[in-house]
Amino acid sequence: MENFITGSVLLYLTAVIFRVDLHRKKRLLRFVCGSMMCGGIAFVLFLPVGMPWNIALEGAFAVLVCLVVFGRRGVLLRAAAFAALTCFLGGMTMALLLAFGHTGMYAPGGIYTGDLKAGVLALFLGASVFAVRRILAFVDRMKFYREHVFSVKIRIGSWEQTIEAFLDTGNGLRDPVSGKSVAVASSLLWQKLKEEGVITADRFRMIPYSAVGGSGLLPAVRTDFLEFANTRCCGAFLAGAGEELKVAGGAFAETEEPCVLLSRDMVQR
Repeated sequence: MENFITGSVLLYLTAVIFRVDLHRKKRLLRFVCGSMMCGGIAFVLFLPVGMPWNIALEGAFAVLVCLVVFGRRGVLLRAAAFAALTCFLGGMTMALLLAFGHTGMYAPGGIYTGDLKAGVLALFLGASVFAVRRILAFVDRMKFYREHVFSVKIRIGSWEQTIEAFLDTGNGLRDPVSGKSVAVASSLLWQKLKEEGVITADRFRMIPYSAVGGSGLLPAVRTDFLEFANTRCCGAFLAGAGEELKVAGGAFAETEEPCVLLSRDMVQR
């Protein structure tokens, strides 16, 4: 029963990692079958099997249980994640056993906690799930940052600078005359452009915008190009936001460096 419950937690966390919905009836039934398999494999604890064979058995079982619960798609990657989570929770379980003075029995296929109280085990499982969810949230934030934050090179005449830029999927601004995409500069960057005389009459344009709560015109300057992630957008416009950017959960709110909101059309190009 202990390993049935623990197996359920491990399969649930694996599903969370790979964004698998377990609420559908068929998927839930497969999830229960996988949890029962986790409970059954734990009986290898009492078999006279050498450690190398035990580890090989655990690897084969990880593939089999993921095949049953999640199907053939990406089964090896999901099995690897399931095995890694097993090691993580197994290590925490052994730490708990030692902390409470219990020896228990353990092998790659399962853990027998002896007379350890069920309430303590439940508390441990809850803490483990919380810890893994926090780790996953951190990984998601890092992935989001990698996919949405770039270093962009901006050239306007003889002026050139590389600054940090954020992909704003809600930014679909375009110049109504040329149809070119429009990025939005922070107030710091726009002020810098004005102070250095980069905004000239032949490059100046007013860009109409419409957003929730209002609409109007943004002052903009035509760039020679914006270059990021092996992409060069020639002739794109850079508009002044009029206020400091606060995006990505406040990632740019505290910076004192100039920054830019890229248009979704730029990335699609």
